[in-house]
Amino acid sequence: MATNPIIKVCGMRDPANIGRVIEAGADWLGLIFYPRSSRYVGEGSRELKEKFYHADRRIKKVGVFVDAPLEQMLDIANAYQLDYLQLHGNESPDICYALQKRGLAVIKAFSIAGVSDLEVTKEYEGRADYFLFDTKCESYGGSGQSFDWSVLSAYTGETPFLLSGGIRPESLLTLRQFSHSRFAGIDLNSGFEVAPAHKNSDALRQFITNYKKKSMNRIDHLFETKQEGILSVYFTAGYPKLNDTMPVLRELQAEGIDMVEVGIPFSDPMADGVVIQAAATQALHNGMSLKLLFSQLKDARNEIHIPIVLMGYLNPIMQYGFENFCRSCNEVGVDGVIIPDLPYADYMADYKAIAETYNIRVIMLITPETSEERIRLIDRNTSGFIYMVSSAATTGAQKSFDEQKQDYFRRINEMNLSTPRLVGFGISNKATYDAASAHASGVIVGSRFVQLLASESSPKAAVQRLLTDLGLK
Repeated sequence: MATNPIIKVCGMRDPANIGRVIEAGADWLGLIFYPRSSRYVGEGSRELKEKFYHADRRIKKVGVFVDAPLEQMLDIANAYQLDYLQLHGNESPDICYALQKRGLAVIKAFSIAGVSDLEVTKEYEGRADYFLFDTKCESYGGSGQSFDWSVLSAYTGETPFLLSGGIRPESLLTLRQFSHSRFAGIDLNSGFEVAPAHKNSDALRQFITNYKKKSMNRIDHLFETKQEGILSVYFTAGYPKLNDTMPVLRELQAEGIDMVEVGIPFSDPMADGVVIQAAATQALHNGMSLKLLFSQLKDARNEIHIPIVLMGYLNPIMQYGFENFCRSCNEVGVDGVIIPDLPYADYMADYKAIAETYNIRVIMLITPETSEERIRLIDRNTSGFIYMVSSAATTGAQKSFDEQKQDYFRRINEMNLSTPRLVGFGISNKATYDAASAHASGVIVGSRFVQLLASESSPKAAVQRLLTDLGLK
C-alpha cells in the first residue's frame, strides 16, 4: 500500500456538498462530465466552477469522461482547472498520451470481472498515470457493485491503481486486508450517497478517518498512541532453531512487547557484538536466508499485530534487489527496515523513494559522534523513529550508562527533534533501561534477549526473564 492511500470521492455537483466532502478528508474530488450519467454535472453553475477552480491546491481535481472528443476534454479541463482526466470509455492509448502531452495526468478506468480483463492494461503502460479498476457492468461505472478483488493479484503492471466498485462503509475490514504493491488508493462514489450526486458527508468523514488510521504504518501508529515507555526487542531470524521466527514473535506479542526487530543473519555483521555475531553464524548454519525469512513471515499478519522491523546489512538486501526487498516487506506486513551500513546520502538518492512507495520506514542510526547537522537532516528526511545508538561501539549488554552517555542522551533530547527516538545498544537491566527511557520514547533490547533465547527453556520463558531483568515484571 502507498504511504498515504489516496481517497478519491467522485460524482458530485452541489457546491455545498463538495465543501463538506472536502472537510470530511477527501484527497481528490471527481466531477462526471458524461451526459448519460445520473451524476452528470450538466453545464455547471458558476458557484460550482468557482468552488472547483479555487479548491485548496492540495486537493486534486478529476474530471470523468466517456469517449469525449479531445478538444472538449481540454476545454473542460481548463474551465475547471482539472489535474486528472479519468477515462471510462474506449479511449485508445494514443488519446491518453495526447492528453499527457498537453500537461494533463490520466486515469484510465477498466471494468474487471476476471483475470483476463487485466490483459488490456498492458497496452496503456506509460500512457496513463493511474489505472482505476471498477466492476464490469452494462454502464460505465457507478453500479454500486463490487468485484472479486483477489483477481488483482494477477496484475503485474508498473502503473499504480485505484480501487473502485461498490466500496461502502462496511467495506472497511475488507479494504484493510487488501494488499498489492501497486495499490495507490480508493475511489468512493455510490456507496456513500443519499441520492445520486449527493454524498453523505458524515458517513464519509467517519469512514475516511477510520480508513486512514487503519492504513497508517504500524510504526507511526505506535508512536502516535504511545509517546514513552516503548519496548522494542530484537532477535535473529533462524536462531536458536531455523523455524523459531514465528514462535518468538508470538511470545513477544503475547507478553506485551510494543515492537519487534527481526535480524537478517549475515556473515559480517559489522555493527554487532559477539552475541549477535554468534547467533547470526548459527542461523546461517541452520539454513536461514532472506528468502526463507519472507516465507516464514508470509502469514504472520494473520496473528501478529505489533510493528515488525527487519534489521540487516546492505549486501544480502542488494543481492535480493532493493525494490524486490521492499515489495516483499510490504506483502508480508513488515513496517520498517534498519540497514546500519546504508549511507545517508545513498538512501536519499537511490532508496528513499522506493521505500516510500511500499510504505516501508527506513530507520537511520545516530551515535554520540553524529554531527548536529546530520542529525537534523535525518530528522527531516526519515520517518518512523530514529535509532539512537548509546555509544560508538558494537551491540552488547552493559551494566550501566556512565555520565558521558547520559550527557549524550540529554543533548539529543534538547534538540527537540520531530521524529521520536529509541535508544539501543547496551540495554540489559533496570539501570540501563531507566537511564535510556528517561531521554527517549523507549528502548531497544537485543543482545540480552538473544542470550536468553539460548539459555532459557522456551521463547516464552526468555521473554518473561527479559521483562524481569528490565524491572518491568
